[in-house]
Amino acid sequence: MALGVVIVILSVLGVVALYGNASDRIEVVAVRQPVAAGQLITAADLTVVSISSDTDLATIDAANRESLIGKVAVTALVPGSLLARSQVSDGPRIPEGMALAGATLKPGQYPTGLRAGDSVVIIESPPATATGAAATPIERGRSSVIDLEALDDASSSISVSLLVPEASASAISSAGAAGRLSVVVVSGS
Repeated sequence: MALGVVIVILSVLGVVALYGNASDRIEVVAVRQPVAAGQLITAADLTVVSISSDTDLATIDAANRESLIGKVAVTALVPGSLLARSQVSDGPRIPEGMALAGATLKPGQYPTGLRAGDSVVIIESPPATATGAAATPIERGRSSVIDLEALDDASSSISVSLLVPEASASAISSAGAAGRLSVVVVSGS
């Protein structure tokens, strides 16, 4: 009988300890909907969840949720994941020796489904020669699509921001503004 009493007391203490720790929770910021790398974070992209306070996870306290709106996603944010400070920035991170170049792309100059984070090869179509003959396209190298946005016209054109080597940024930006760039999505980073 004494053994039964000890077992009951230990069981009660175990349940109290289990539920006592379960009530030690904190509210943190989580991702509600997908955000591509380079995109601005909106209020609709975020939610608040409750997790155990006994964790070593990198999180952002729910009280700081509003400060994240308008920040840039450094990596692709996946719905249901907890948000960490290392995943957000005040602006695009541009590595040393690189530049952010803009381009306007018309249908046929980009594949359908192009999205921020894609690795691409940039192809420039030089202007036609004085005789009207088309010059040979120039491969401008690999790039990453940092951001893209559909233009407000009926042409299905898009505006893209490309991470390019600083040495070729001027030529790429000029060709992009003139509508002479195409991008090809490739594998890898």
